[in-house]
Amino acid sequence: MFWYGEKILEELRSQFPLQPLFEALKTPGKHLCLRVNTLKATPEEVMEELEEKGYKPYQPYLPELVCVKVEGPFEVPKLEKFVIADKRAAESVMMGADLYAPGTLSAEGLRPGEEVSVLAERTLEPVATGKALVSEIPKRGKVVEVTRSKFKAPKFRELKAFEEGKVYPQGAPSAIAVKALEPEGLVIDMNAAPGGKSFYAYELMRGKGKLIAFDISKKRIQKMVEEMRRLGHNFEVIRADSRYLDLDFPELVGKADRVIVDPPCTAIGVIPKVWDEKKDEDMINAYKYQIQFVKVAHKLLKKGGLMLYSTCTLTKTENEKVLEFAQGLGFEIVEKETPWGKTPIKVNPLEHGEPGFFISILKKA
Repeated sequence: MFWYGEKILEELRSQFPLQPLFEALKTPGKHLCLRVNTLKATPEEVMEELEEKGYKPYQPYLPELVCVKVEGPFEVPKLEKFVIADKRAAESVMMGADLYAPGTLSAEGLRPGEEVSVLAERTLEPVATGKALVSEIPKRGKVVEVTRSKFKAPKFRELKAFEEGKVYPQGAPSAIAVKALEPEGLVIDMNAAPGGKSFYAYELMRGKGKLIAFDISKKRIQKMVEEMRRLGHNFEVIRADSRYLDLDFPELVGKADRVIVDPPCTAIGVIPKVWDEKKDEDMINAYKYQIQFVKVAHKLLKKGGLMLYSTCTLTKTENEKVLEFAQGLGFEIVEKETPWGKTPIKVNPLEHGEPGFFISILKKA
């Protein structure tokens, strides 16, 4: 079920057949990908471990991007006994993850060991079945050990390569967006956490140049720093509101060779979804927020410097309309090749089997 505002529906309808798009948004796409940290490992090493685990890895786009197909969808029965998971937990469980206490909304009358369904909140759609481990929701710990899920996804976090910081799970469009930017010199990531684009930019520069990552969320920055340690990277991560970097860090004005702007958005392209709800004002407010980052990015860049503007949503207001605003500031659109066509490009699950993702490269004239 998708509860979207009329203007959002109008924008989506002008680009895609709605019902097929909604069906595509309910799936995880054709594969999940790992980006190999080439400062620590080779793609061949990672592929070898994946093969040992019984997976069939392949490299559809880039040598350092190793992907594994997602299996499913499978039929999942709705049993007499069930637990209800919140949206985020249900979307993980439908991919094969176990259900834990923080994501459990209801679990009444259970007996440890009995088979139960895991239902998504609001829609009550079954996303998995599994073995109940508790009789009531504990403060922490596992509630259901999943034995059958709607999709079967590779468990990348169980790899030795993950533990050793040799890989980072990242959607293909997100990685290819960074590659298209061709990071060099001083790179500023304005909305960095949880870090995927910063990490890849750092790896592509191979110790040359300088990277500064900013984000406003203390919690997300903490997670980013933990991941940075796991990967063995070393660059500045600063908590700040990037809408004011030109005022708070005047020494950066006119100094950046590359800027990454991947601002908060309505996230309509994120998959899989058990359901989603967005109001028109969510989209309009997101646009007003996004252009503030673009305005500051223009100030930070050198003349001739490049900005990556990307989102994980599919609306025109948050993508094409932002580019129009950027052009009004003096940005020029740059065409870069991607596996799906030249930038600016809107990758989407319906046509490409990938998460919805907008990629654009702009040059400060």
